[in-house]
Amino acid sequence: MMIRSKLRATLVILFALIVGLVGLNFFVLEQLKSDSPSVNNAGVLRMRVYRLAWLSSRLVHADVIEAAGIRGEMLRYIGECDRTLEGLEHGDEELRLRPAADADVQRELAHVKSIWTSYRPEARAAAEMKVAVEVNGYAEQVNELVRAYDNVNREKIALAEHIGLGILVAALIIFAGASYLIITQMLRPL
Repeated sequence: MMIRSKLRATLVILFALIVGLVGLNFFVLEQLKSDSPSVNNAGVLRMRVYRLAWLSSRLVHADVIEAAGIRGEMLRYIGECDRTLEGLEHGDEELRLRPAADADVQRELAHVKSIWTSYRPEARAAAEMKVAVEVNGYAEQVNELVRAYDNVNREKIALAEHIGLGILVAALIIFAGASYLIITQMLRPL
């Protein structure tokens, strides 16, 4: 085999391996990126629940006119919470949400949904202190849901770091092997 052919073959193999390693890296990054809308929406859900808790506590001491405005605002937040929970559970293209795939997230989501279904503050005719207490408990469960999403992402980030380290080691091994082949098979005969 001529030196030119050996050099071409080595360069083609190196190019293919580098493209493969870069592709693997992009694949891992895409896996991380795909969960970001879910994590963001879970965080937004937490903020909406805190807002509902605040509105619930205001409702206790509100006069009739103010209470009507507060209830209207609560209904808007309730609708947004409903949509976010449905999107987290079943997916929502507009919100760019995929259905929850991780077992811990699914368990937390089911727990949050069961509490949310039983809570439904718009069903309450009178403003009671009980409303504020219940929404705070619900807010804590939403925090658990957000933590579950965070944990899943941390695991994926750790996996991405390990894969990145593996890619770096593989690239160094490939470089060392290619250098050895070039030196022993092509340059030495010259």
